[in-house]
Amino acid sequence: MSTEKKFKHTDLREWNHKQRQLLKTTSEKLIKRIDDAPFGQEAKLQAKKWADNESFGSVAWALFSATPIIERSEGSLLFDVDGKEYIDLLSGFSVNQFGNCQKELTKIIQDQAAKLTHYFDFPHAERIKLGEKLNKNSRMSSKTKVAFGVTGSDAIELAVRAARYYTGNPYILTAYGDYHGVTYGTMGLTSKGGMQPYFYPVTPDQHVGYFHFPHAYRTPQDAYPGWGLEALKIFERALDGKETPYTDGCFGVNNVAAILVEPFQSSAGYYVPPKEYLQEIRRICDKFGMLMIVDEIQAGLGRSGKLWAFEHSEIEPDMICTSKALGGGLPIGAVIAREEILTEWGPAAHVSTQAGNVIACAAGNYVMDVVSSKEFLDQVNDIGSYFYSGLKNLQEKHPIIGYIDNMGIYTGIELVKDRKTKEPAIDETVYVRDAAVREGVLFEKGGYYHNRLQCIPALNISKSMLDRVLDKFDKIFSETEKKFGIK
Repeated sequence: MSTEKKFKHTDLREWNHKQRQLLKTTSEKLIKRIDDAPFGQEAKLQAKKWADNESFGSVAWALFSATPIIERSEGSLLFDVDGKEYIDLLSGFSVNQFGNCQKELTKIIQDQAAKLTHYFDFPHAERIKLGEKLNKNSRMSSKTKVAFGVTGSDAIELAVRAARYYTGNPYILTAYGDYHGVTYGTMGLTSKGGMQPYFYPVTPDQHVGYFHFPHAYRTPQDAYPGWGLEALKIFERALDGKETPYTDGCFGVNNVAAILVEPFQSSAGYYVPPKEYLQEIRRICDKFGMLMIVDEIQAGLGRSGKLWAFEHSEIEPDMICTSKALGGGLPIGAVIAREEILTEWGPAAHVSTQAGNVIACAAGNYVMDVVSSKEFLDQVNDIGSYFYSGLKNLQEKHPIIGYIDNMGIYTGIELVKDRKTKEPAIDETVYVRDAAVREGVLFEKGGYYHNRLQCIPALNISKSMLDRVLDKFDKIFSETEKKFGIK
């Protein structure tokens, strides 16, 4: 789907006005999407109530034509208000590592709710235990400390503030395609142009710089290009010189507090970079005197087959941000950092009413016990290999599958019109997503070119359930290839 025709405006003021109009929607458009959805009567009724009562800015309207109205769950299965079954390849966006309503975790939450539910941003028994476990499992050789927040964005803001305060430098560098949150404090670190206009006229954090993220599938020479590790050579060469606001390499000037990166790019499309990516970032940080912050919020806590995704590159960061799965479905965020960073500031440097919530910490203690165990991680890698093997078999059969990323149960599938040219299958990907909703499979659509399927199942999903997913994918890919003439 080309955007070329939309941008042929000679009057930029006119275009700025039209851009806002293009971003808007109407009740009538949303109701039509609901009416056209493959839902039952009650689901459509509830969806219309949702549309009537909530903001049109909900992300659900961007991710699906219409989002199923889920009422209950059983492990890796979700059931809507009409009883329709969906195989869950979202896991609440890498939150429900054990699926929904896992027996042991549910009991821990229930038991804690009967003892103590909230104690402000103060120490309590479950919080102290969780802090100990996070430090013990940091995979960092030096002593670490923890700062608790409520969400992933909260953790990122804490890490950025700590890095700036500790170093005294203003700039944070990150990769194009990284997602680090969409609050005013984090939106500047998230390179999604379609979301930036919603913050105007006051722009998010501007003391931010970007570099390109490397990936194996596309090259700068492709008609639909991407970057490999050469992107980091170009980035480093710029830092070596004097013509960036970040450094003057000729005179040893550094204005950068930290480089903040996702070890794998999640929201962008579930891209797994070369192992050398984080190694090069670590080396560049050491060379110029910058801290290295790793955002493990989506790829961490076992999803990659290791506790932390950065372990695949055999490096140590200075700070780790974690959230999502840490609370077992409840909101909590945390920063793990070298001790000297989190002892530089004084009391009341950070506070949040729900930070380190009692029930979330109780759940987090169980989560950490499970995802840090070798037996569990071995199981994740076994299940992930099984899924990847099944997808590779589908790739041999279906030319629409251009590339598959997989590490543990962190899986991205790139769809193309033509494997030789790698032309992105944009409309086809939308069709696949909508057909999957019809067939009872939920996953996220993403990709730099809007042509990726992001599969985020529970880490304990059964192989038999994955067989069902593969069968449905086989059917949907065949249907899509026939409809769009892909051979």
